[in-house]
Amino acid sequence: MNKLCEKMKNVTLLSVIMAIVLALSIVITAIFGVNYAATVNDQNTLTLTINSYFYNNRLDDVKDVCEKELEKLSIAYTYSGKMDGDECELVYVFDQATNLDDVKTALKKTFADKTKDDGEWDGAFIEVATASETLQTNIPVAYVVRAAIAVALFAGLAFIYVALRYRLYMGVTVAIAIVLSAVMTAAVVLLARIPVTSSILYVVVISSVLAAIFTVLTMNKIRSNTEEISAEEKVYASVATKEITAITAVLGASLVLVGAIATWSVRWFAICALVSLLVSTLIGLIFVPAVYVPMKKVEDKTALRSKSGYIGAESKAEAKTEE
Repeated sequence: MNKLCEKMKNVTLLSVIMAIVLALSIVITAIFGVNYAATVNDQNTLTLTINSYFYNNRLDDVKDVCEKELEKLSIAYTYSGKMDGDECELVYVFDQATNLDDVKTALKKTFADKTKDDGEWDGAFIEVATASETLQTNIPVAYVVRAAIAVALFAGLAFIYVALRYRLYMGVTVAIAIVLSAVMTAAVVLLARIPVTSSILYVVVISSVLAAIFTVLTMNKIRSNTEEISAEEKVYASVATKEITAITAVLGASLVLVGAIATWSVRWFAICALVSLLVSTLIGLIFVPAVYVPMKKVEDKTALRSKSGYIGAESKAEAKTEE
């Protein structure tokens, strides 16, 4: 794995690739907008209110009638459930542009014929209603601002901690990884047109946390490596590939399991979280060592000058003055 990471060590090329992805994401989103999940889009609904006895025993028959009338329309999703008292609901959700007037009239007539006295469904109660829901904003701007502030604060605190505990350039690398992971996660999700909800903001923050963990693991191994080898060899030999791979495998398997058994709203969160995990892993394994190598060389030169007694031109001038 370390050899594979070393082959992709051109930090300029990696930066260009990420810049292209980010630019494409901005352009596509500006043209087509954010691909919000159906559960947060403006929508029209067709609601059937059914008495509980008929709901429990003949719900499939009701669905068959509805699906014949709705076969030419695109259904976003459906849900159903029991309410208080003797009433239950079956709800079909559509895009806001879908006109449901004709369908509503046809279903009302069909159910009236079936539930009349001596009818096929005599004794059943089925009421049909439509509604339209318009959301003023899908993800409030304030939420986005708070998420950006959270990532920025976290990057600043991580920089201070790592710079004081390890080295200055290690702190710089961690801060870069945190911000870059958050930005690239959002860019990939938007560019891939994955349906998003407000949970994407949590995903972005999680991505920055994972990037910080992966980067600190590598920095810790670099500091512990006492081999007398070049800066580049030491960095790539110290990449925490085993630890990062293990964390990614465990979290990835958990997200796949959650997505497989959850509802669609949770499933979209799991998919976005999986993207954030992959992005932070790639940054930790490939971009972090590539960007830290030149910084490490500067650190080693500075340390070498200090050990050799180099004190700089100003200090030499001051020494001569004192003499």
